[in-house]
This record gives sequence, C-alpha cells and structure tokens, in this order.
Amino acid sequence: MEDLVPLFAVGILFLGLPWVILHYITKWKQAATLTREDENLLDELHDMARRLEDRMQTIERIIAADHPDSKPGA
Repeated sequence: MEDLVPLFAVGILFLGLPWVILHYITKWKQAATLTREDENLLDELHDMARRLEDRMQTIERIIAADHPDSKPGA
C-alpha cells in the first residue's frame, strides 16, 4: 500500500492537475467568443440605435423649423 501512494501522487500531479487546468482553459476560451445568437442580438440593437438616431434628427429638424431660436441637443 505504501508503494502506491507515490504512484498516485505522481499521477495526480502530472496527469490530473494539467488535465483540470487545460479543461478550464478550454471552457474559458469557448465562453469568451460570441455565439450566433449574440451576434444577431447585437445586429438588432445596432439597427434599433440607428433608427432612433434618425428619429432624433427628424425631431430636431421639426423643432428647428417651428422654433428657429431653439438649440438642438439642449
């Protein structure tokens, strides 16, 4: 039994520990990338922001036409 303890320690040290470290490194790298669903959401948000910016510019033009002395963005 005493002969097996160093064998287990070496096995855990040189096989188990690197496996655990590499496993979690792989999981970390996979989680760091965007999924297709995330990309679609970002595209939708970008389109929505562009449309809102267009609406704000339209509103500012209307206000400027009605009240020439008003300051846009204030």
